[in-house]
Amino acid sequence: MMQSPEGTLTPAQFEILQLLWDAEAGLSAAEIWEAIRESRDVSRTTISNLVDRLEKRNWLVRSKEEGVFRYVPSVDREATEGKLAAEFVGDFFNGSAANIVLSLLGSNQISSAELKRLKAILDESKSRKK
Repeated sequence: MMQSPEGTLTPAQFEILQLLWDAEAGLSAAEIWEAIRESRDVSRTTISNLVDRLEKRNWLVRSKEEGVFRYVPSVDREATEGKLAAEFVGDFFNGSAANIVLSLLGSNQISSAELKRLKAILDESKSRKK
């Protein structure tokens, strides 16, 4: 049985997981580094260390294919994003999802398209609870 991931994620670690969720067959540490360095300057050693830590903390699973270690996430995107969102709301908004939404609305950070999407999600959630 696979162990649950330990600890929380840094933005850089989450970036690695996002790349891996989008990759069909996983990626090597070198491929992860190449993808990330397209958008910002980062050393190969830094990425290797991040990947190694993620694997040791059970966020990634490693397999060897044709002499190269490939990594895949051990958790799905939705569960991880939900965990991170809950931690963020707990740490910064006293555990209140309403407070974060009100904060975003007050700062004009939500587009009209996002508002429509939120309304649809709320309506769907409300109908499931009936």
